[in-house]
Amino acid sequence: MKKLWIAAFAVAAPLLAQTTAPANVAGVWDIGGEVAGVQVVEHCTFTQADDASLTGSCDVQGAKWPTTGSVKGGDVIFQHNGKYNGDDYTITYHGKLDKGALTGTMDVDPFGVSGSFSAAKGTTASAPSPAAN
Repeated sequence: MKKLWIAAFAVAAPLLAQTTAPANVAGVWDIGGEVAGVQVVEHCTFTQADDASLTGSCDVQGAKWPTTGSVKGGDVIFQHNGKYNGDDYTITYHGKLDKGALTGTMDVDPFGVSGSFSAAKGTTASAPSPAAN
C-alpha cells in the first residue's frame, strides 16, 4: 500500500506543481464597447512584465491615459483614469482572453455604471495619407 501512495504522489506532484502561465496581452489593442448608452472606443498599448503586471496607455478621444493592470491565466484586468463632460472617472476592465480576442465588462467609477467590451489586437501603423491629386 505504501508503494501505491508513493507511485501516486510521483505521478501527481508534477501536475500539482504546474501553474497556468498568464496569457500574453502585450501590444496594441483596439477596444470597443458601450456603457450606459455611451460608445467607448479606445486604442491601448500594453507592456507585460515577467510578474504578469501590465503598464501602458490608452488613447481616448485624443487624450492618452496611463494604464495599469494584471494578467492571471486568461483573465485580464486593467484600468485608467479619464474625463467625461468635465468629470473625472476611473474605468476598470475585467476581461477574458480567448482565441486572441479579449471580451468582458467595464465599470466606471464614481458614476456606478457598467457595460461590456470586446477588443482585438490592433496595429501601431497609422492610416495611409490620401494620395495627392
